[in-house]
Amino acid sequence: MFIIILWNVWVLSLDFEISNYFPYFYLIPLNYSLALGPLLYFYVKKITNSSYRITKKDSIHFLPLLFELIIHFIISREALANNIISVETGSFIKLIPIVQLLAIISIITYSIYALKSIKKYHSWLNKNYSNSYAYSLRWLYRLLVLFAILWFLWTPYTIIDYLVFNFQLGISDYYPIYILLSIVTIWISAEAFLRPEIIFLEFNKQEKGNLEKEAQPEEIIEKALWLKEQMKTNLFYLNSELTLKSLADNLNIHPNVLSKIINNGLGKNFSDFVNEYRVNAFIDKLNSGNYDNITLLGISFECGFNSKTTFNRVFKNIKGITPLDYKKSIKNTSA
Repeated sequence: MFIIILWNVWVLSLDFEISNYFPYFYLIPLNYSLALGPLLYFYVKKITNSSYRITKKDSIHFLPLLFELIIHFIISREALANNIISVETGSFIKLIPIVQLLAIISIITYSIYALKSIKKYHSWLNKNYSNSYAYSLRWLYRLLVLFAILWFLWTPYTIIDYLVFNFQLGISDYYPIYILLSIVTIWISAEAFLRPEIIFLEFNKQEKGNLEKEAQPEEIIEKALWLKEQMKTNLFYLNSELTLKSLADNLNIHPNVLSKIINNGLGKNFSDFVNEYRVNAFIDKLNSGNYDNITLLGISFECGFNSKTTFNRVFKNIKGITPLDYKKSIKNTSA
């Protein structure tokens, strides 16, 4: 967000002709577009895995930024030599389109890697958390897609300006895309700071020396039947904060073994496995007729769900209809 702010300061300084009041203002480097992609990527890496740390090796991702600063130095030197502002130099006209193209490629590339990291995180989330929707980053996924598309749209702007108008379009002609990019960047920042459900989770680390002996397919099936019986008997699914690790601790087995039982023995991920029990418990309570004075959301909370959004989404995925439509169908059947 800070980079976008500096970028907008640069844009407005040109439009308001700040150089008339501060002749050497243009010498201040305000464009760091080649750092945007890596910063977005590392933000996503951190938010999807709290144990992630940027290392010295990662600094290589910011080397293109040195190229951008060198370009700024070349343009500034020519501007000083000819006593003109930077955007009027020949170097600016020749080199800035190259920087813009590199920025587009960089941001789109890093956005793709960031989106892959989010997908990997969601896959891990479904395997370890029963109420995985509460920790999902779908909002960030959608905003990153929008951000990458907007930067891609910069390409026709640059090509048309360079080939048709000989790079003579004014700053005001770029305002629509400047404004849209600024809005999306601030949107991402605001969502990241204001969303209360964002919790930094740490990927489970495999504990060496504690793994049980590799189970055979027949054993997996037997353990899957045992697991289903344990879920029914002990009602573990009623715990809204149930995780793969906490369930494994209750069953006194290793999380990796439990994950294999659920994945291979039942053909499901952890989230779907637990939520099916919750949906069935909700349906049982609804059919009993003893909960007519309680709202659907209230019943869902008693069954282990902890949010309306998660409950509605999971119920519809499993039953194909919304909880309200299901309740109406029960009344119509009984009538």
